[in-house]
Amino acid sequence: MEWIQNKTIYHTIEEAILGMSGQSAEELLSPREVPAEQVCGIKQAGETIEECIRKNMPVVIVGDYDADGITSTTILTRLLYSMGVKVRPIIPRRFTDGYGVSDSILKGVENSLIITVDNGIAAGDVLDKAATEHGNTVVVLDHHLADGREPKRAAVICDPHMDGDSSPYKEYCGAGLAFKLAQYMLRVADISAMPDDLLALACIGTIADSMPLTGDNRAIVMNGLRRVNSGEAHLPAGINQLLWTASSGAPMNEETIAYTVAPLINAPGRMYNAGGTSVLKALLCTDNSNAQAYLGKMVAINNDRKATVEEWMGKIRAAIDTQGKLSAPLVAFAKKMPEGIVGLVAGKLANQYHVPTIVLVETEDGIAKGSGRSYGDFDMKAMLDTLSDLLITYGGHVGAAGLSLMPDKVSEFRKRARDYCTGIEQAGEYIRYDIVLQSKDFGAAVQTLKKYQPFGQSVPKPVCMVRGFQALGMLEMGTNKTHIKLSGRNGNVVAFNMAEAFRSMGSPEVIDAVGSLGENTFRGETTVQFLADDIRAHI
Repeated sequence: MEWIQNKTIYHTIEEAILGMSGQSAEELLSPREVPAEQVCGIKQAGETIEECIRKNMPVVIVGDYDADGITSTTILTRLLYSMGVKVRPIIPRRFTDGYGVSDSILKGVENSLIITVDNGIAAGDVLDKAATEHGNTVVVLDHHLADGREPKRAAVICDPHMDGDSSPYKEYCGAGLAFKLAQYMLRVADISAMPDDLLALACIGTIADSMPLTGDNRAIVMNGLRRVNSGEAHLPAGINQLLWTASSGAPMNEETIAYTVAPLINAPGRMYNAGGTSVLKALLCTDNSNAQAYLGKMVAINNDRKATVEEWMGKIRAAIDTQGKLSAPLVAFAKKMPEGIVGLVAGKLANQYHVPTIVLVETEDGIAKGSGRSYGDFDMKAMLDTLSDLLITYGGHVGAAGLSLMPDKVSEFRKRARDYCTGIEQAGEYIRYDIVLQSKDFGAAVQTLKKYQPFGQSVPKPVCMVRGFQALGMLEMGTNKTHIKLSGRNGNVVAFNMAEAFRSMGSPEVIDAVGSLGENTFRGETTVQFLADDIRAHI
């Protein structure tokens, strides 16, 4: 694997952070909050909801089964609960309802207020029918791109990506839009303090949905993390238990949410048909003993999810190893894989093999359905555009996409996808890094990174190359001893799935590594940790 330094040369971590994000220090440290009434129809939505409440109309909220959909549904449910309004929140069943709003979900809903959140913009037929034939008032809060299927009979549509929208900031997820609506409605009700639970949920949803951590999103996340970590946040039992379970009481950061909190929320909806509804109940729970029971089940399901992902990763890796040279993109047709983990497996394979990856499964109705994950700068959606004649459905963006096709078209799809990639520089052939460090720089670099947290979409953490790291000790980790930790004077280097490669190098005492720098807290002890994407003997 070749390591290539990016064309822009950065001399300090701070210089790299500012240069890569395109943001000033002030924009990152003191992001601008947008008044709620300036956001895409939020004021109109608030007024419509208040009018429906005055008319004592029943309220139905329809969300989604992922972390953004569940947190945004919880925000609106808890907001309206606090106003004395009875609410019926609905999370679709993943395998029988599918994504979004359907006629079956809204069966029997008449003369009611229907609020969709994190969906609805593409459900025009269903929502227009609900409005015109069943007397419902429809409010849509969604952040997905409008494609001509938006409702025509909705009372209000709040979507920053609608043509003609003049919102000063447009990158909210569903939870972000729900939060802005809460801000507006609480201000109208002359409630100045934002409840901690709504802020925490908006923070979680924004990170979990990989939204740009700039502008108002950044303000939401920074304020949410700050409040949660203050020790003074007033959180209901379910949310408090979720955060405690994820962090074991340690301070929360964006990585805790992305890699621990979000998977706990997502796992039940991936593994079980009505799993998303169970998570919603957990987040709405106000009883400590019930909250503990809910979180215990979520942890168990997430552990099952991890084991299932690893099982299928092993099967696919074994098949890849028999094929010799890996051609991009990687297209795996794992017919019996549980549908809910397809995207996770695709992402893990893309990161492990450093190539764009598509994983397909065969559904009960005989369709090959799957997810694609990009690597590097490869445009997944652009490739699928050229293969659309083979596909039943597809959609997505540069980094990720979903698709379906007939199983007998998979072989042709794989061949044409590889033909498309011929002559394209493949990310799998190299790893790019942004800055060169020595281990003596670790302490100062970590402090700078902590200063500019949170990192994520649009504000990436710099990829570092550390040169001449001297290992004072080596520990093999994992059930099968597949991971290694190298201890040094100024911190540790951790390399997952690289123990065998390290041994094949002769277990060198001095190495170079490329990856990311941070901290690790274990059993109350915090250490500097360099998480390596690749290692090699220092020459």
